[in-house]
Amino acid sequence: MFWTPEQVESMLEVLKTSTDRTVIYKCLVKLRTDLVKDKNGIVLFRTAGGVHIMVRLITKLNEKIMEVVLSILGNCCTDEQACIEAVECKVIPPLVTILKTIPNPLIQCRACRMLGNIAKSKKASQYLNVHYAAIAPAICHIIESTSAVQTRIMAFRVCRFLLASNQFLKHFLMANGFQQLMRIFLAVMKNDEAPKEPVPDIEMSTLIGLKRNQHREKYFEEVARNLEGVRSDIFDHQMLKNSTRNCDYALPKENEAAVELALEILKCLVLISAQQIGLKAWESISWNTSLASIVCFVKEESDQRASALKILSNFCKDPFAFYMLSTADAIVAACEMLMAVNMAKPLSESESRHCINIILTLSTDACSRSKIRRCGALRKLVAMIRDSNSQSERSSLFHILYNFQYDNLSMELMLYEGLVPMLVRELNDYLTSDDEHHKRRRDERLQGGKKRKMTDPTTPETLSKFSKTHETLGSDFESPSSSPRSYRTTSPCSSRSMSPVCKDLLTNDDDDNYSPACSDDDEDEDDSTNNSNGDTRERRIAANRPQPSNVLDILKLIEEGSEPIDDPLSDKEDLEELSSDVPPKLAQFRNHACNTIDIIENLIYRITLMVNKRVELGKPETLDTLIRAIKLFGANNNFSNALTNILLESQFFAHIIKHGVVHQLYQFTKMKEIRKDGFAFLETLTNVGESNYGKEELVRLLRCDDVISQQRAAISVAYIVKSHRLLYQFLYDGNALNMLFDMMLRKKTDDHYADEAADAVTSMARYTLGIVLSEAKPAESTAGICNQRASESAALHANCDMRFLVGHGADATSIGFNKQLLCETSEVFNKMLNSDFREGHAGEIQLQDYTASGLRYFLHLIVCQERHLTEPDYPALLQAYEMARVYIMPDMEVVLQQRLIQFLDSHNCLRLLEWALKNYHADLTETAISYYLCSSLPTQEKLQLFRAAEDSTYASEWFQLINDSVFERCRGYVY
Repeated sequence: MFWTPEQVESMLEVLKTSTDRTVIYKCLVKLRTDLVKDKNGIVLFRTAGGVHIMVRLITKLNEKIMEVVLSILGNCCTDEQACIEAVECKVIPPLVTILKTIPNPLIQCRACRMLGNIAKSKKASQYLNVHYAAIAPAICHIIESTSAVQTRIMAFRVCRFLLASNQFLKHFLMANGFQQLMRIFLAVMKNDEAPKEPVPDIEMSTLIGLKRNQHREKYFEEVARNLEGVRSDIFDHQMLKNSTRNCDYALPKENEAAVELALEILKCLVLISAQQIGLKAWESISWNTSLASIVCFVKEESDQRASALKILSNFCKDPFAFYMLSTADAIVAACEMLMAVNMAKPLSESESRHCINIILTLSTDACSRSKIRRCGALRKLVAMIRDSNSQSERSSLFHILYNFQYDNLSMELMLYEGLVPMLVRELNDYLTSDDEHHKRRRDERLQGGKKRKMTDPTTPETLSKFSKTHETLGSDFESPSSSPRSYRTTSPCSSRSMSPVCKDLLTNDDDDNYSPACSDDDEDEDDSTNNSNGDTRERRIAANRPQPSNVLDILKLIEEGSEPIDDPLSDKEDLEELSSDVPPKLAQFRNHACNTIDIIENLIYRITLMVNKRVELGKPETLDTLIRAIKLFGANNNFSNALTNILLESQFFAHIIKHGVVHQLYQFTKMKEIRKDGFAFLETLTNVGESNYGKEELVRLLRCDDVISQQRAAISVAYIVKSHRLLYQFLYDGNALNMLFDMMLRKKTDDHYADEAADAVTSMARYTLGIVLSEAKPAESTAGICNQRASESAALHANCDMRFLVGHGADATSIGFNKQLLCETSEVFNKMLNSDFREGHAGEIQLQDYTASGLRYFLHLIVCQERHLTEPDYPALLQAYEMARVYIMPDMEVVLQQRLIQFLDSHNCLRLLEWALKNYHADLTETAISYYLCSSLPTQEKLQLFRAAEDSTYASEWFQLINDSVFERCRGYVY
């Protein structure tokens, strides 16, 4: 029938004026059947003023009229303008009254549908806020009391639109709505066709007749399951698993209404799970309900898989849901989804993220970890880290693996799957990446390290990682048991289990929050390590509170939803509504209790504590990355402890030597913040290197055919061998010293180890041989000291009655001076100028071997009475010192010798050495040689110093003196 505006107005006029209930009822039925059934009819009805008239009629006590009015208004409220007009006409109070007072299921159904349409409208729903306290208990009462499926569907539909509000959820929980929802959901989802497990009857089995070997197969499966720790890499755990998923719940079959009800409840659960429910609500449902009814949707073929995974993932953020999730086999379902292959509907990105979140939360429990390992998901998780390009996903996966750190069996399996290279790769990304996320995490970590340093003063025990071990070992390196393996009683690796055994080693382990008493490892753990905080798990889970973006996503989905009105009673909607997940707007999927870099730090440390060390720990990339981490974050962390454990392990010693790790550790000693830790690392290597095993390795490398290995071994000998007897053997018999000098003196641009050799010689001279530079004696008093530089042109004395001639022929320079002052200063000058043996003309002394600047400085010192401290030209200082010796001026000679030592540097050391060798000056020769060996010059300057001496006239003498100085020091301690 085609309606005209005039016809609609006439029908409405009848409704306004008529008092006959029969007439009113027939008019309402006609309008509902023929007019208010599509969008055009609703608009026509609204423009004719029909909404206002329906609101007035809703208060009629006749239930037949009320039912039709509610149906018409329910359809009208699918139109935004009509919905707003209805609430402005104050339809909500009578509607709430109907919900509270009318027990008729049909009227309740119509009223719930209308209320749901109002709640669905963004603008109209704002009028409901003040009525939440009345609406929630009314809806919950209808849900509990009615048995009509359609009425319950509409009641849950109202809840679905209102549960996005925290205020409504509060009243909904107070009215026991969550408990009623779960009770009805379980009743609907109860699988009456679930197979019952038969009670084993051995006697009946014998009568029936089993195969002879059937019991042996069962026995083998059990034995294999119990012995999986022997070779965890050779068992297919999925094949050995004999447990099946819970089949007690399933979606109803051949009952469309029940299916619709179950799906409506599932949509409500999506919204409920996005908010905090509280302990009281969980306690009310934990006794009589189960989350297994939700877990049953997590199947490959289920259309509601995404919604179920989202609900379970959101519940994981609530610490009070932990027990129910564990008992519902949620972790098994999540693992099965991640491991499933060739699915017709592969996991989406959000579904995979939800599975990871479920496993992450539940893996804090030892039983859950056992399930993860036995079903084979642990391998899958490691593989996902290896293949993932998502930083947030890898972060969550690393947090899962962190929960397995005390489970030796799981750790062995993860190591077999390549955990160490993945940890090293991730750590290297954190240290080198310019990504904003990594920069922020590095800054947070650095700030945390500074706070720990401020609150925990550094002690000698923490500065030297190996101090207590070194005291225990003594110096009997010839003992047959002196190999690093015999250190086990004091080594950090001494425990058979992975629980910490050395209290001192964990002084700085801020991230140890696991109690070994709860471990799923069968071996005994040290009771002394059970010092974790009691609220560890709650704190970790509390960090996973639902983000505001989750609720915003839900509201956005509600706003975008559309509801067809072809069926004015059921108003079916898209089953995928609210089940799809969109990536959060934040960079991270979750806010973890600690940063990923802290997880990596602790996992690497735990791996180094294992008895069977993985070869990957000794690889260059692992060592380089750990060293880089220590340089950035300091040594007051588990990166430092992990590196110490690696250095202690004898199987890595050769790799450490050949890779040049010793030189990198020496660089720590040049950094003020970790200088003591650098020496502690070297001391650790010293104990390993001076053991029987270490000595054999060094000898083997020094004698091998690989030149690079020989050079690295020679460098390492200079760094780590502290025993002078052993050092002499390596330097002399092993030719290590000549190798070091060859690397330093060879003028080739392709020589990569010259810098290391220079630093190694410096370290050996300073810290092993004890060669030190003699320091210049400070002046007793600065009073009366001349600080003026000697002039190059001005007269040196007011009364110059004699002169010096410097140079030859036309280039000779004349410098005047006072004869009396000169004679009073030196008896030699007095004889030269006043006796019968005076040279040249009267009042003239010729000095052909000196320069004008040297002479001027010498005469200036005489005028200043040797109290001149201004730094001079070093050649002039050296000439002045020579003249002080020639003209027998002992006081000036002493002062100038001290000044020669004081102003010694890389530019004039060779000049001093050549002069000392030429003039047979033993003290200055020793000073120059010592400066070559132990001066703390920059490496490049040290190399230039050595290579300049190689071109000197006295190169052979210099080289011999260097050798003699080193060997004499070694022999002096030995004999």
